[in-house]
Amino acid sequence: MEVGGYAIPGGMLYVGSGLRAATGDVEPALIDPALRINKRNPDLCGQGMDYWPSYSTIPPACRAAYLAWLAGGRSDPRAYIGYVFLYFYGLERLVLIDAPRHAPLRHGVPAATAEVCRLLQVYGENRSFGSYASSFLELLAMLDLDPPATAAGPPPERAPQHWEAPVALRAGLGWFAQHGRPVPADWALAWAWYHPSIYARTPQTRCREEFDALFRIRYPQPGLRPRAGRTRLGLYYRPASAGIPSRHVELPDVPDVLEQAAPTRKLAQLVDAVTGELDPYSRWLGRHPEGRGTLAAAALLPNELIGHAGAELNVLRTWLDQRLGGRDRVPVNAAELIEHWPTARPDKMTRAEAVSFAQLLGRLGVGVEPDVRLLGPPLAPGPAVLFRIDADAPHVASPAYAAATTLMHLAVAVGAADGSVTPDEHDHLLRHLESALHLTGAERRRLEAHLDWLLVSEVKLTGLKKRLGVLDVAQGAAIGDFLLTVAVADGVISPGEVRTLTKIYKLLGLDPQSVPARLHQRLTAARPAPATDPVTVRPARAGSAGYAIPAATHRQAQAGLVLDEAAIAAKLAETAQVSALLADIFTEDEPLAPIDERPGTDPVAGLDSAHSGLLRAMAARPAWSQADYVALAQQFGVLPAGALDVMNDAALEACGEPVAEGDDEIELNPEALQELLR
Repeated sequence: MEVGGYAIPGGMLYVGSGLRAATGDVEPALIDPALRINKRNPDLCGQGMDYWPSYSTIPPACRAAYLAWLAGGRSDPRAYIGYVFLYFYGLERLVLIDAPRHAPLRHGVPAATAEVCRLLQVYGENRSFGSYASSFLELLAMLDLDPPATAAGPPPERAPQHWEAPVALRAGLGWFAQHGRPVPADWALAWAWYHPSIYARTPQTRCREEFDALFRIRYPQPGLRPRAGRTRLGLYYRPASAGIPSRHVELPDVPDVLEQAAPTRKLAQLVDAVTGELDPYSRWLGRHPEGRGTLAAAALLPNELIGHAGAELNVLRTWLDQRLGGRDRVPVNAAELIEHWPTARPDKMTRAEAVSFAQLLGRLGVGVEPDVRLLGPPLAPGPAVLFRIDADAPHVASPAYAAATTLMHLAVAVGAADGSVTPDEHDHLLRHLESALHLTGAERRRLEAHLDWLLVSEVKLTGLKKRLGVLDVAQGAAIGDFLLTVAVADGVISPGEVRTLTKIYKLLGLDPQSVPARLHQRLTAARPAPATDPVTVRPARAGSAGYAIPAATHRQAQAGLVLDEAAIAAKLAETAQVSALLADIFTEDEPLAPIDERPGTDPVAGLDSAHSGLLRAMAARPAWSQADYVALAQQFGVLPAGALDVMNDAALEACGEPVAEGDDEIELNPEALQELLR
């Protein structure tokens, strides 16, 4: 049709005069051709429009702009939103007022519904129009709803922009509750997405595929079961048009369970847990949006998702299988490993990269030595050892393991001074440390790999005497005393052990000639006191001709030696102190100060125990070097970069400021720290 010289295609308009609105006034959407328009100066910006426009009352310049928009196809994204609303009023009237009264007009309802959907695609970013148009579509859905059919199919799509939970979702959830059926995982995902009190944080949108997969894995089976309460599913619709009164539509047979307290609490906890697990991965993707599918990204994924990490992981897995084959351990050049890591320099990995890489390898069932998480240096071109590990393999060095590695390092360095460590010495050293320090099976396997790495690394005594020289007399004596305890732990002293101890004593500045005497003293102290009176072997019996000496027991066969386990355990309790002294010998880095704080029972600002403990420990200093911070994070079993993000998120939520910032040096924000720890 043509109005005022504008040819308007598409129909779906009210044109004429005298049409009254349901409220009694002139219908706001009615285009009266008799009213004046200002084609010379159309008000394209809508400056003359009011909040509740009506074609009959808007200025002529606005009428011209509105008609021009209609004639242009009603799709100009730059159009003033008030003109879109004025057109939308007519669609509301058709569906809600005229179609129910006049049967021929009902055929226009599907076309009007499709038109509102089209308008949403063009103008949906306007929050006001998006809200009204979405509510209108929800009302139409409720009027034509079949809850059983809805629940039988997939849940509604999760729209990026949403104001209300879709009626189809609420109806499907109500049907599950009404029939006592568990809610499937896909429906629970949509339930959580549209729930008004469950906020979707960045990981849920940035890495939606991973979030959905982990949510399905963590979702309890057979599923949440909402109860069919008294509240019925209903919808209150407030029309955009001032000419149509508000209305309430209710489905009396469908319960409304969207905001029930018990399932809401469980859903929120599940969403928070999955979000927390994916937070380091999401933040890394935020900094490296092109990095999805790389090994660096895979290292931050939860274990259950690592199988879907991408092609680079498959390449690494194939390479590891080829190198290890059917063997438990195999030496490799670490440069080949470093090539697989996308951000590493060819000469050396950073500590943070080495931690992430070791963690990723562990998830593939492979350990590496050296491992920066267990007191080794970061991977650099040169010897390394790959070995098979189980799921329970430690990722933090226990005091006993720390002592074993440092003692082994010292022993290999001394043994190498004679030319090489023989296979017999190799096996004896392993057995001795394993039994003396009571290592677990996983620690023993790693210790074997660590020894292989030490041997192929050609540990030298060069510079060792200089480093040992910084120890004072008391520290040197403590190490020497501890070495004696380890040597006598199995009750047997070999000549080779005596020779090695003699050399180490000399390096420590202790009297090497005192080693045999000290060992004898330790062994004598472990034996029971000799008997000074006759010992009853077997009680006498009257009338017997004599008394045979009974056969020796297993215990007596061992040279009469009975070790004092309590004394040995007390001595081994010094492991942590002595291993710390020994560790200083083999590292160029500034030693990390002892940490007094450990994860407490009370969480800090909602953090878990590991991150709470890390934050409390960091509070001991105003600033931390990157190396010291990485080592500290390892003590608490968390990823360094991810832990900073988690702690800063908690600080931003609690007080609006990050608690720790910096690259080479991490500085703490004292105000934020005080707020978190109060």
